[in-house]
Amino acid sequence: MKKMTALFSALLLTGCIMPPKGLERDDFTLQHLDKVQLEDYACQCKQARFGGKILSAQALAGKMRLEILSLPLVSLSAKPQLSAQTNGRFIAYLDGFIDPEVLKDQYITVKGTLKKQEKGKIDQVDYSYPVVNAEYYKQWQLVQEYYYDPDEMADWRESRRRGWGYPFWQPEPRLRYVLY
Repeated sequence: MKKMTALFSALLLTGCIMPPKGLERDDFTLQHLDKVQLEDYACQCKQARFGGKILSAQALAGKMRLEILSLPLVSLSAKPQLSAQTNGRFIAYLDGFIDPEVLKDQYITVKGTLKKQEKGKIDQVDYSYPVVNAEYYKQWQLVQEYYYDPDEMADWRESRRRGWGYPFWQPEPRLRYVLY
């Protein structure tokens, strides 16, 4: 009975960190922008799942063109890792229309077909952007949240604040940014 309870709990908790529909991970999908080879562009059939911060968005006829600063993805949830180093830039084309001002400085994960390379410039430097025709995408909300550091909760030293409530210890909340 204990094994069944543990198995059920593990399955239930795993369901809480599933990626959005269409952004699931599989063995044949390119996951890292820096591991894309020139041969991957030849067949124009490789699937890629990339994400990051949207630097610019352009509305074209029937689709959107996004320039994205690539960030590594959390493997299970497909969210970009905010604290990670970037591994380049890429272009994603999305079907339909979204107001470009809404997309600027937002975070996104796309999954689609790796097509070709587009030549462009970053300031004065020539750059070859990998291009993904996105079939699925998820725009993430960047949210500020306050939390209490678990290490401080166990620290019973004297409080920095004096006054009513002294000598009771009161930890100060910290601020972090999370994608939802």
